[in-house]
Amino acid sequence: MNDKLCELFCLCYPQFKMSAERFGSLLLGEGTHIITRSEDGELVGFALTEGPALRLICVKPEHRNRGIGSALLADAESCVCGLGFEKLYTGGVSSKFLIGADKNSAGFFEKQGFVTVGGCDELLIRLDEFSFDESAFRGHNIAEYGWYDGDREALRRAVAKVDENWVQYFGDDDRVYAATVNGEIASFCLVSTDVVNYLSDSFGRVGMPGCVGTVPEYRDRGIAIEMVARVTQYLRDSGMDISFIFFTGVADWYKKLGYEIFMTEVFMEKSLRRPG
Repeated sequence: MNDKLCELFCLCYPQFKMSAERFGSLLLGEGTHIITRSEDGELVGFALTEGPALRLICVKPEHRNRGIGSALLADAESCVCGLGFEKLYTGGVSSKFLIGADKNSAGFFEKQGFVTVGGCDELLIRLDEFSFDESAFRGHNIAEYGWYDGDREALRRAVAKVDENWVQYFGDDDRVYAATVNGEIASFCLVSTDVVNYLSDSFGRVGMPGCVGTVPEYRDRGIAIEMVARVTQYLRDSGMDISFIFFTGVADWYKKLGYEIFMTEVFMEKSLRRPG
């Protein structure tokens, strides 16, 4: 079944060249419910739910506009409602895959009663096309850059000034690149290499800058963008094929470095009616 689901998924999302093994490892966990539609023994559509999240809904292109997607969604809603949830969400931020609905499918969900509650962009840059040039930036005139090896509590206090929800991601063993001014943390960035995610089969080795932030008093000085440029060069030097930005609302900022939007996702939800 995994092979058939993955084959149909790749028809619906040709930008992904995902193996059935990768598809299964990312999407078919113990809590996943698989809903399918077949015609004459052929799989023509499926939906995947996990908890209150609709992870995916796919219909074979030549079978669209025949009510198959709507029927799959209705079954998904019944499944989620039967588990005791009062809302159905597209994607879900805990997903290892798409965390929202592809913006191209948002119209379908709106017609089915979903409302938009947010969104994000995901970006990437092919690292063979990137080269860091310090003279193009001004942050080094103010800050010093390097791997952070200082007090982790001080780091987490700096992170909390930007986003308290990010503090949980800055553990003692996580690699952090930082900009400091007179010994104080001005900007920071988690750095991961050889990340296995939904882009791995399409692009090769994936590196990721994450939770990029600048404490308020050091903003608008060109510090953070130079920091990310340096991290991007590090990823290239480390043999990564792409650098991937996950879940951001500041796509235009990353575009200054040559990052391009790979996918725009919309966070949507629908209240569910319990039977009776």
